[in-house]
Amino acid sequence: MKKVLLFTLVLLLAAGMVFAGGSKEKGEGGEGGKQFVVIKSSSIGGSWYACGAAFAKLITDNTNFIAMNSASPGLTNESIKAMAEGKAQLALGEPLGGYTALTGKEPWDKPQNIRILFGIWPGIFNIIVNADSNIKTLADLKGKSIATYVEGEPDGIAFSELLSWAGVNDQTARIYRIMKNDATRMFIDGQADCLIYAFGHGHAKLKEITTARKIRFVPTDDALAKKFMEKYPYYSSTIFGSEFNVPDAQQFQSTYFIMCLDTLPEDQAYEFTKVWWENWDFLQEAMPSNVPWINRDDPQGGLPIPMHPGALKYFKEKGIIK
Repeated sequence: MKKVLLFTLVLLLAAGMVFAGGSKEKGEGGEGGKQFVVIKSSSIGGSWYACGAAFAKLITDNTNFIAMNSASPGLTNESIKAMAEGKAQLALGEPLGGYTALTGKEPWDKPQNIRILFGIWPGIFNIIVNADSNIKTLADLKGKSIATYVEGEPDGIAFSELLSWAGVNDQTARIYRIMKNDATRMFIDGQADCLIYAFGHGHAKLKEITTARKIRFVPTDDALAKKFMEKYPYYSSTIFGSEFNVPDAQQFQSTYFIMCLDTLPEDQAYEFTKVWWENWDFLQEAMPSNVPWINRDDPQGGLPIPMHPGALKYFKEKGIIK
């Protein structure tokens, strides 16, 4: 893992030197005739960042591209904007944000032409409180302070609605809409009673939280869970906790994915998919907590976004998709 992160930092420095000079346009050759491709992941410390680092190394080592992991803040919306502006060619995403962009729903003013290459592991949406907290249900969050998603993120909008069904909103609670790193620090420092964000298997920030504090996950009662999944069918219910020595509780999950725009050339989509799907030993070593959760039998995984033709070609050739 350390080797992957170090490799990514070196690539980021190289990228800065190339793009700062302004002498190379997107997609033009670098040293030895190689082209550059940027993967928009997330801020340093999360599973998306580790994924971007591992994918960048695979692409660089196995194709005619030099791949760089863009370790900048922001979730699905920011990643799609980066691709639309030509600042990235690949990115990580989650279903609700991706579908919202694909259909041009708020905050987008028009549909975005995104496609998936393949699904990866599930993200778990955790409702975190201190172990000794008197918060046992969502309704108990009334009058409490909550650190959660920034304004406008689809997952944040969905979870705000879930809270509202339990009577928790800006009038009945103190809700801070901030980036994940800041929300995590706010909770660890005791400035928030509850932290609501997607973490999940092997997540470094969740490890940081459980090292600093004894926590619990607040479960969602069956009636609210059913209502939520009927409205947002890209979530499912799961039991989560013991991986981090936290009591298991019902939480929501959705499948993350690698995405691109439909303008990505078919041969490139094919090649990028191939190097990921044929290097499981490397991925297992780089991300041992995440890779076992990838559904290798179904790379589409019921995701609501069309698969890029180049990726589909690869999976059909291998007989993974009929």
